[in-house]
Amino acid sequence: MKPLFFIDYDNTIFSHRTWSVPEDALQALEALKSDGFRVFLASGRAFRTGDLPAEFQNRFTPDGLVSSNGAIIEAEGQLLWEKYFDFDLQKRILDYVVEKGYCLVSGFEGSWCTSNPERFRSLPINRNRQIKPEGGDAFLALYTSRRPSFFLADTKEAIADVQEHFPETRLLYMGDEMGGADIIPKENGKDMGAARILEYFHASWEDVAAIGDSMNDISLIRRAAFGVAMGNAMPEVQAAADYVARDIDAGGLADALSRTRQWAAARG
Repeated sequence: MKPLFFIDYDNTIFSHRTWSVPEDALQALEALKSDGFRVFLASGRAFRTGDLPAEFQNRFTPDGLVSSNGAIIEAEGQLLWEKYFDFDLQKRILDYVVEKGYCLVSGFEGSWCTSNPERFRSLPINRNRQIKPEGGDAFLALYTSRRPSFFLADTKEAIADVQEHFPETRLLYMGDEMGGADIIPKENGKDMGAARILEYFHASWEDVAAIGDSMNDISLIRRAAFGVAMGNAMPEVQAAADYVARDIDAGGLADALSRTRQWAAARG
């Protein structure tokens, strides 16, 4: 079986410095698909087959999705798995961040909301985020809507505090450059989502190549037969990888896919 590629989106395909997908990255993804490899988008974002990034239009369509860090799994247009926060846990998290004044962010159906708009605007880590989340009623709607994950757009200290207070969750740090952390139920993760896709295609971890940059990618990179960290990846992610590619804005994804193709060819 040809290898299955699981590729992160933010700061692996999509650069948060230029707020775009480098052209060489799109070309490398197109070439990978045209050569018959199955490619899956593995993201912390809540992507769906009918709601893919605008940069992909008429250029690249993944064979499936590991969305919201493994909470939503699709393959060949079919929904394989959905796992949302337990409502009680979700309410306790929302109450806690409001009590502490932290900046929790959530995106849903094209709009964004936050627990603390003022803090969002004031924190340095949020200056490059090209979103304008609303507070008030937009945030209160989270109490009655199902969500697979949240994003804590706050400091390392806030992240550590929320993790300590909610051991039934995992907070996955995005690194010093991007900042913040995904909040997911402890049983979710990109590796768990990928495992469901492997079962669907009757494949094994020996057939997997994974590429990413931050802590929500590390479990997938460790389990893959060939794991690649971007040159802009966190040090922990680079240490876990079989190969460290160039920076995303210096041809990183094209480099990662070129090296991974060499690995695939060597498998025979």
